[in-house]
Amino acid sequence: MLGKELLHASLRKKYVGRATLHRTSKSSCAALTACLTIYATASLSDTQFLSLTPTYLPSYFGLGFGSYPDYLGSDNSSFGLAPFGRYSFGEQRYIALEANFARINLIEDRNWRAGPAGMYRFGREDVDDPVVDRLPEINGSVELGGFVSYQNVGDDPRDRWSFGTSFTHGVSGDNDGYTIAASARRWMPIGQFSALGFYAGASYGSSDYMDTYFSIGSKGAADSGLPVFQAGSGVRDVRLSVVYIQPLSREWQIGGGFLVSRLLNDAADSPIVSERGDRNQIVFGFGISRAF
Repeated sequence: MLGKELLHASLRKKYVGRATLHRTSKSSCAALTACLTIYATASLSDTQFLSLTPTYLPSYFGLGFGSYPDYLGSDNSSFGLAPFGRYSFGEQRYIALEANFARINLIEDRNWRAGPAGMYRFGREDVDDPVVDRLPEINGSVELGGFVSYQNVGDDPRDRWSFGTSFTHGVSGDNDGYTIAASARRWMPIGQFSALGFYAGASYGSSDYMDTYFSIGSKGAADSGLPVFQAGSGVRDVRLSVVYIQPLSREWQIGGGFLVSRLLNDAADSPIVSERGDRNQIVFGFGISRAF
């Protein structure tokens, strides 16, 4: 019945139909953002590369549920929840929270987005792998930085593409390094109201960051039995994802998707990954959101 109401609205006035699609696709994409940021909450905490939000977003709140690796490089999986939300002020400016990542867009522009960003990067402790669990614990870290992105939207708000980058640097906790993430996204209409999204991205880790999460010192080697390993800076991983969104009404949306990430260079060569984990990381999840 609700789908008929949306259809009748689009027949009565073309731009009203576009506005309906505009609202539903925006907030349903946010649902997928939460689904996939579950992974970032536990391991790949560069959440910006999982941000799947389109050009013009309303205010919204949602919750995602999914499966993610126990830690970055683990071959064990966990399940968890991730809240997310956004508050808009002005025509294009907004404050957005995606699990452990927050950003503020300060630019009033149809295409460009830029502003400060911050996140809480979770550490590694009490993991399922008994050998990795013997390594020194890594406490969580607060990181600050910024982001910039460019978006282009067609006549149908579901028809859009974007690319962007983000930078965060540890300011407290065990990680005093930085990461840089870059991504490209493409969304396209499916049927009258649904949408299908594709994403590709990569991230770079500084020497301090890589050392914190992938190196094994002499004490850790003695306690765990793993060999000593010194990780250096470099491209940490590349990743691809596919997501599908389905509006239920003007306010409610659901979605689902999966992401595949492949660790590279010293991240993949670390015994934490090569001997006790898996360089191929998979996350999948589902989400629900409500626009307001």
